[in-house]
Amino acid sequence: MNIAETPPTERRRKALQAIKELGRQRSDHAVLRVRCPKSHTVAAVYKTEEGPVVVCGVGPGGHGSRDREANNRGNDSLDDKFIDTVEATQFEDDELPAGCGCGPRTLSRKKLQAAVAGHEHIVTLT
Repeated sequence: MNIAETPPTERRRKALQAIKELGRQRSDHAVLRVRCPKSHTVAAVYKTEEGPVVVCGVGPGGHGSRDREANNRGNDSLDDKFIDTVEATQFEDDELPAGCGCGPRTLSRKKLQAAVAGHEHIVTLT
């Protein structure tokens, strides 16, 4: 995908499709995981045909076994995730929305790119 010529909405649609094509075992394709200081998963970067794609959680996780069915947690749904390519145009914000049980966060595209290029597997936020 040519990032410079692809509109952001189309880029995100292609990123979502690339993640769906990885299937239910997409964790096998993860090249980077981002965790908060309490070890909650905040985001993951996957190797796809469209290039590195980041999948960010955008809210708190489940609070026990009783709420899993009601709020669609505990399955492989991408409905409550922010999904985009790690690379973006120079005119877009560097920050990506993310979150975990500790609350909302933002991630830097440039830092994610550097971590992937540096072959880091886990990044812990401070």
